[in-house]
Amino acid sequence: MKFIADMMLGRLARWLRLYGYDTLYGIKEDDRILEVAKKEGRIILTRDSELARKARKLEVRVILIESNSFEDQVRQLMREGIQFNELFPENARCPKCNGPIVRVNKKEEIRDKVPEKVYEAYDEFYICLNCGQVYWPGKQWREMMKIDKRIRDISKLSGRDHQSEVP
Repeated sequence: MKFIADMMLGRLARWLRLYGYDTLYGIKEDDRILEVAKKEGRIILTRDSELARKARKLEVRVILIESNSFEDQVRQLMREGIQFNELFPENARCPKCNGPIVRVNKKEEIRDKVPEKVYEAYDEFYICLNCGQVYWPGKQWREMMKIDKRIRDISKLSGRDHQSEVP
């Protein structure tokens, strides 16, 4: 499943990338979003009802995001069948550029790409094959894991709510 998110959904786009979804973001013009979505078979994510209307007219799949709340956006995507499984760096895409992320096999490969204190403190590193951004399990990583837990809790609650509706 591939997405293209409009400019109002940057946070959602970054998180979809972290969950491994190929998600384009940063295209400002609606006509260009429509063109790319149609050409590449991407689902448009938008808060813009006019863009959603144009997409439907062109028979491009679109999800009109109803809320500004990130958690509500996640709930809506889950209702649409999009899964948010546990976050693993090996499955993620770069939140900055959408490129694939791989584990660094030899720590020495990234020595000149991270601060010396970080290099000394950590043994686990990941790198984006596209932009070269290096990631490690530091403070930001721990914060991401807290948000991941909240997302998975939403998923569990949504599943439980859905099951309770079944007679």
